[in-house]
Amino acid sequence: MEKRNKLQVADKVSGPSGDGGNRRWEDLGSELLVAIFSRIGVEDLIAGLPYVCSSWRSAVRDPFCWRVLDFRSWDTISSRLGCRRDEAVDFADLFNFAISRSVGRIDCVYFPSFSDETNLEYLANRCPMLQYFSMENPDVSETEFCKTISKLKFLKGMAVDENLICHQVLQHVNQCSSNFIELKVFSDTMDKQLASIICDCLPHLQKLEITECIMSRGAILTLLDGLKKLEFLDVSGYAISGITNEVIEKASHLKVFRWDSKYAHGVASNPSLRWFISCG
Repeated sequence: MEKRNKLQVADKVSGPSGDGGNRRWEDLGSELLVAIFSRIGVEDLIAGLPYVCSSWRSAVRDPFCWRVLDFRSWDTISSRLGCRRDEAVDFADLFNFAISRSVGRIDCVYFPSFSDETNLEYLANRCPMLQYFSMENPDVSETEFCKTISKLKFLKGMAVDENLICHQVLQHVNQCSSNFIELKVFSDTMDKQLASIICDCLPHLQKLEITECIMSRGAILTLLDGLKKLEFLDVSGYAISGITNEVIEKASHLKVFRWDSKYAHGVASNPSLRWFISCG
């Protein structure tokens, strides 16, 4: 609603200008409009911005506006766009439209929860220079997933369900995408064994997010010991946390470490570690 209200603005913007008059929204430079619109949701790129004025309609057609696509709030997007068919069919049509607008140069896609390896394969075929994707679906086929990853040589990161955190998949990712440095895992639990798989298969990780699940102290220590190039670690949202002074000290080389301080034990007594981020 907030985005929509921002679009329903007056045709003129009051304020000082070179001639002492008002500046019109449509008089904003195309480069500035494109830079702004690249941060707007896909529903507004389709159903809002093009109907404001001709200059906005022209700017929305720039492929740069479509390089980052976020479909995670699918219910809101589909309602705004008046989608009435099966969600998978409606998404496929919208996805195809967005990819066409990007001229195959999409950098990042956040898929809706129901998307699967079929959608990812379609994206890989159309946008082989993809750098990041997020797919929460736990029912993705390992075999088909690996076939698709083979096409994404420029992939730098991904967010996937814990069912894809296995030696076969992660080793394949490491072999196919030499620039891979970022991983987010959707998981209910994270033990030392699973943490070891991440360390063994993706030793060059620089950013790791494993939030909203139960994680043992051993798992956290395994990640800190095994990922020598890690710079960013987010383990916030756990119901039970193994954050201790030992963990904090081992994480001293990180640029960012996020955890929930309300679950930590014996951390507040160490003033030298105040630069870490606690989310609680």
